[in-house]
Amino acid sequence: MKFIHAADLHIDRSFEGPIPFDKRVQEKLIQANQIVLANIVDQAVFHEVDFVLFAGDTFHQNKPSLKTQKHFFEQMERLNRINIPVYMIFGNHDYYQKERYWFEFPENVHLFVDEEVKTKVLKLNSGEKVAISAFSYCHPWIQQEKVLEFPSRANVDYHVGMYHGELGTKDHGNYAPFSSSQMQEKNYDYWALGHIHVPTIVSNHGRIVYSGAPQGHTRKEQTSTSVSLVELKRSEYQTTPIEVAEVYWHRQKISFEQVRTTNEIFPMVQRQLEISNNKFHLIELEIVNYEHLGMDIVERIDSGEVLEYLIEELRKYTSNLFIWRIVLMKDTVQKQITVTVSKKLKYQLFESYQIPQDFKQILSELYSHPEATKLLNELPDYQSETLLAAQELINQDFQFKEDNE
Repeated sequence: MKFIHAADLHIDRSFEGPIPFDKRVQEKLIQANQIVLANIVDQAVFHEVDFVLFAGDTFHQNKPSLKTQKHFFEQMERLNRINIPVYMIFGNHDYYQKERYWFEFPENVHLFVDEEVKTKVLKLNSGEKVAISAFSYCHPWIQQEKVLEFPSRANVDYHVGMYHGELGTKDHGNYAPFSSSQMQEKNYDYWALGHIHVPTIVSNHGRIVYSGAPQGHTRKEQTSTSVSLVELKRSEYQTTPIEVAEVYWHRQKISFEQVRTTNEIFPMVQRQLEISNNKFHLIELEIVNYEHLGMDIVERIDSGEVLEYLIEELRKYTSNLFIWRIVLMKDTVQKQITVTVSKKLKYQLFESYQIPQDFKQILSELYSHPEATKLLNELPDYQSETLLAAQELINQDFQFKEDNE
């Protein structure tokens, strides 16, 4: 059995951040979300999957625009024409309200439309039966541990759970909190998770996986570029990330060590810029070894003059790259620390910080201030965005080596 696990597309979400986008860039970004959905459908067709799962927050709001709805239904109709079914739940951003949708979903799209856990059974062309158990949000929050309502494994060849929520407990979580042990107890073949935008394997043993968002919409979502291609065959299991993003965020370190005059700056930047594919890249330049050029270069970078100059020059050579920020890196001798640790332990350590009450305990001093608490409560994605930023910093400072012992 083979299927695509996608989540957190946020199709109608704008790209965010203090970025001086010009008209050309804006046009590319407006198109990007829709192209990402088409890319997912292309991959489903190419890999001849048995079905596609959308694990919540397909839309960024619970009232998607008519244009967004039309595009989504057109892409689902492509799958309908070749008999690929789609199973879809709604998350905390796009919580389900029937009257919000002006068009009928294609007949191949099977919706879970209420907060009660339901199970749908699919018979594959091979004759094998697949049970898919899931629920949807009908409100922005669900504080109950919905995992407890899921049935135990059915008498089928495969049983898959689809779940939009966070690691945690009912006392501290607003998004259907759960634990990996609770999911493992159900003895399912796979749990397709949504809500966390970073691709994360919660448990290899229990096959509990966040596919991550397929398109990053902020500079903190540099790892949000793919969906998961999942293959199950009795006791065998494999999940492969499939790149579908149209816009890539990344940092590029540029050394000015060989620059002697300011007119050498652009050729040096051009030589050192690296892009790995023909997609659109939003680049943050980190300049090192610049001190010998004096204060003039610092002042011109701080004023935005160098950024404006580089944008104009690059436009003559490429349409797939946009520098949105330049940062002067004073610490030029920083080296990564090598840490020998298993992937399993790395995931377990990071998992503990995804539990809301543990996260709040770390920030207990901040939460003790009424104004800060009010502000944090108005930022529902604060925890996930903070963890994204933390993961980026960890990857910058440490190099992880697998323990083969």
